[in-house]
Amino acid sequence: MKKTTWVAVTYLALLISFTVVQLFFFAHKSIEQNVDAILVSPGAAYWFGTDSLGRSLFWRLFAGAQVSLIVGVLCPIIILVVGSIVGFISGWWGGWMDRLLMRFCDLLIALPSFLLVSVFALVCSVILPEQWGTFKAILVLCLGIAGTHWMVLARVARSQVVQLKERPYVEAAEALGGNAGHIVWTHVVPNLKRTLFVLACLQIPTSIMYESFMSFIGLGVQAPQTSWGILIKEGWQSLATFPHLILIPSAFLFLTIWSFHIVLDEVSTDPRGRGN
Repeated sequence: MKKTTWVAVTYLALLISFTVVQLFFFAHKSIEQNVDAILVSPGAAYWFGTDSLGRSLFWRLFAGAQVSLIVGVLCPIIILVVGSIVGFISGWWGGWMDRLLMRFCDLLIALPSFLLVSVFALVCSVILPEQWGTFKAILVLCLGIAGTHWMVLARVARSQVVQLKERPYVEAAEALGGNAGHIVWTHVVPNLKRTLFVLACLQIPTSIMYESFMSFIGLGVQAPQTSWGILIKEGWQSLATFPHLILIPSAFLFLTIWSFHIVLDEVSTDPRGRGN
C-alpha cells in the first residue's frame, strides 16, 4: 500500500472515530454556547477556535461530519439500487424499453448536474413533511444527489448485461426454461456485483461534495443543525476578520474528499480484488 494511501486511511479512521465519539459522548459540545468565548482564535483552550455564538468549532466540525458521512454512505446505496435495476431492465429486455430508458439517461446526463440536483432536492423538500426535521434534510439531500447520479452506473450495467446474456451458460439457462428473474440473479448479478459496487463507492466523495454545496446554498441541512456546508457558509461571512472559520472546515472537506478518492482508487486497482 502506498504512503499516500496510508495517510488517507489514517485520516478517515480518525475522522470516523472522532465523529462517533462526538455523537455518543460529546453531542452537547457542538451546541454549547459561551458568551465569554465568542470568536476566539485557535489556541490551547479551543483548538479550532469558536464561532459567533461561542461554540467550539472543533466539536461542530465532527457534528457536521455526521451529515456528510451519512449522505456519503446512503447516496451510493440508492445509486447502486436504482442504476442496477434500470440497467438490468434495459439490457435484458432491449427493444423499445432499452431505447426509452437510455434516452432518458442521456437527457439527465446532458443537464447541468448542480442545477439538476438543486431542482430535484427542492421538489423533494416540498413533497416531504416538515415534521421529519433533520431526517427530512438528509433524505432530501440523498434523494436529490442519488436521483441525478445513477445514470452512469445504469449505462455500465446495461452494457454488461447485453454482453453477458449472449454467453453460453445464460443461453443454456434460458433453454432449460429458467425465468428472467432467476437467470439475472443467478448468472448475471454475480458477474457484475464487483464492478457495480466499485462504481457506486466512487460516488462517496462526489456525494459529500454535493451535500456541502447544497447546505451552503440553503437547500440542504438548515441551522441550528450543522454540516460542513453550513460551517463554510458561516465562515464566508467573516472571511476577512476570522479566516479560521472558513479555512478549517474547507480543509476538512478537502481532506475527506481527497482521502476517499485515494482509498477508492487503491481498492479499484488492487489486483487481489479482481475477478468475479
